[in-house]
Amino acid sequence: MRNQFKFVRAAVSGAAILMVAGCGGGDTTAAAPVAPAAPLTSNISTTVVDGAITDAVVCLDKNSNGQCDADEVNGRTDAQGKVTLAVPLADVGKYPLIAVVGLDAVDADHGKVLVPYTMSAPADKSDVVSPLTTLVQQAIASGATVSEATKLVQDAVGSTVALFEDFTLPNGNQSAKTLARLIVVTTQAHSVALAGAVDTKTLDDVKITRADLDKVIQKKLIELLPTLVSVLTQPDLLAATAGSATEDVLRLAAAAAVTASGLTPAALKTLVAVNNAPVVPVVVTAPLASIQLASLYFTNALNYSTRLFTSSLAQNTPDAANNLRYVERRSKSSAGIVANWGIGGDPTRNADLHWNGKLWANCPFNFENTASVRDAQGSNVYNYCDGAETGKGKRANFDIGGKPMLGVYQQIRDAGYTNLTLTEPTVLASATFPTGASLAFQSSMPLTTAIAYYPGSGSQVKQFSADVTAGVNSASGCLARTFPTTNASTLEAMISSHGGTPCAYTTASSFVYAGTTYSSGTPFTWDGNSTLQLGTIGTVALYTGTTAPGYYSGNTRIVVAFKGTGTNPVPYLACQERFTDGSPRNCKAIGTGSYKIETLGDARVMTLNNLPLQAAALTNTRVYVERGGAVYVGYQNKLLVNNSARLNAVASKALLTQIGIVPADPEVPFALTAASYQGSWDFHAAARPAGPGTNVSIGANGTAVCTNMADSITFACTLTFTNASTGAFNFIDGTDVRSYGSGSFSFLAGTVSGTYHDASSTPPDGDVVGQRR
Repeated sequence: MRNQFKFVRAAVSGAAILMVAGCGGGDTTAAAPVAPAAPLTSNISTTVVDGAITDAVVCLDKNSNGQCDADEVNGRTDAQGKVTLAVPLADVGKYPLIAVVGLDAVDADHGKVLVPYTMSAPADKSDVVSPLTTLVQQAIASGATVSEATKLVQDAVGSTVALFEDFTLPNGNQSAKTLARLIVVTTQAHSVALAGAVDTKTLDDVKITRADLDKVIQKKLIELLPTLVSVLTQPDLLAATAGSATEDVLRLAAAAAVTASGLTPAALKTLVAVNNAPVVPVVVTAPLASIQLASLYFTNALNYSTRLFTSSLAQNTPDAANNLRYVERRSKSSAGIVANWGIGGDPTRNADLHWNGKLWANCPFNFENTASVRDAQGSNVYNYCDGAETGKGKRANFDIGGKPMLGVYQQIRDAGYTNLTLTEPTVLASATFPTGASLAFQSSMPLTTAIAYYPGSGSQVKQFSADVTAGVNSASGCLARTFPTTNASTLEAMISSHGGTPCAYTTASSFVYAGTTYSSGTPFTWDGNSTLQLGTIGTVALYTGTTAPGYYSGNTRIVVAFKGTGTNPVPYLACQERFTDGSPRNCKAIGTGSYKIETLGDARVMTLNNLPLQAAALTNTRVYVERGGAVYVGYQNKLLVNNSARLNAVASKALLTQIGIVPADPEVPFALTAASYQGSWDFHAAARPAGPGTNVSIGANGTAVCTNMADSITFACTLTFTNASTGAFNFIDGTDVRSYGSGSFSFLAGTVSGTYHDASSTPPDGDVVGQRR
């Protein structure tokens, strides 16, 4: 379907251009001719590398079109990949360098170039032009400063990869060199797959150029960075010693990246139009209440999840700092039972606390986030959840009024945007979007993220007994039938109980899954007794499916221990993962680093330094937070660019109504529901804080299941919310209706308090307290 979208444009006022010419009189004697002054220039030298590249065309890209035009200063690289440009002084440090690597170029390490590609470097970081500097320049082109772009890319590839160095030198960074080569072959693989789209038309009927194709691929590579970095640690790549073997592994990985990227000729029709969206003059209009559909996962009218950003009329009115305010509203319906919350992937994570620079904070229900009014380029800056994340956003808007909903949805999906997902798109039928409906393609680039943690008991760091921690093969150590744990109360206690000595077993282990026995085959070490997990590389789901992939899942667990020499030393290890429970086995050293402890408010926080290359593939960095007599597993999200398709208020209301969801009213505050309190809550008598109590598990459908924590026996119970907004509830023991209670949950704090009448106890009445697990 052609021309599904058209740019949203505004009227442009005319501007007069005044040109003044001067002439003089007087002496008519002919003057001696004067030679024109030589232009004032400065020599700018650079080196173009994957391997050193000969005959790459290098220029200052003054018009940002990704090509070397005839009127732009340019030159060709020599056999060492070097070139010097005589750049007018007025242009020095103002424009990025680009290197067009054509079919006449030769790569010193990889031979004649068979698929052309383009690289670039920032205006003030141009000593080297490489695949890594290209990533930085692409982030700059998306609105970041040089320092912001450098931080964003460095965060994605890991601190051990140098971005602006010539990695082809004898002492060059090998990780940088391998990653750069992977970026090149992935770029080339995308180019080959999409070559047929060059000279076809975008959705707004503009011809797609080779430069357009290169720009789309380069933007996609920033999204793919965590995946590409993970390739560098694959065993087959590490085992490849010959250059040809390494190249084969990288090309296989590139082919997989092309398949996973979602870039297709159909996607280019939208993505090129988004990249080339014209600058739209700002037209000041009266503010209106608004709704923006940011994500939708829809199975049917009873089972779905939505994420909305809403602004009332007052919130959508710019304040003195030219900022707008918006509220995040998340909802999930399970069999018609709706849970509402604000921040986080599920209702429990609305309680996450983060360090905002002054105190540990979380974002209450109906919290007002801020964003600046967008400029003519569609860009703004945002502050999400009181400093949990700050960054820059950019969007291109398209008019979809009068367009069929099904056609628009299909083009969103064809372009690779998955934040709007309908299991059965035919639910849209033949409906069309009304006049005023628009679609925005949003790119959000985080520039800061805060240290954060979930304050539930389930995120507290556990430690084993001294013998288990020390790897002692005795009845009280590794050979014990059970391994009870306690909560670490300080960072020092956590450090002393995770010294990195595994439990070494001398025989193989096995388990039965789906009727089949799986064996480790050889003796193994269990390292979960004395290490802390930093994250998992791989996507194999544990304990699910009709068969197991084997005793080990195939995923890699990255862990850390506390031992070694020097100041605050830590070794990092990569481990196999047992399929049934994810426990780390047979860990091998992959690097060393150190830890740092600092005080943030009323907490002490441990961060880890010199993380191994493998950790660059993780989406967050692990931290540990000691607060209130407990140590919590914390995190700091990485600076990962997020691209999404967004519908404005007119389009959101129309689509939601079409699929049977009542649109939110931005003037009415969001309200909690009973299902908002879903999760696992531990209750115990206030008089016995250390004793076992009762666990109440509230499901997504709002029903409760109770378990006696002393013997793990489940029993019937009924929990009824009398006021979901305050968390007030009544409780009845289904096995003995003479036992009952009441109280309230704190949705944000994750705590519970109340009173309980236990007919079997003396005295029967008492206070109960608890917290979310």
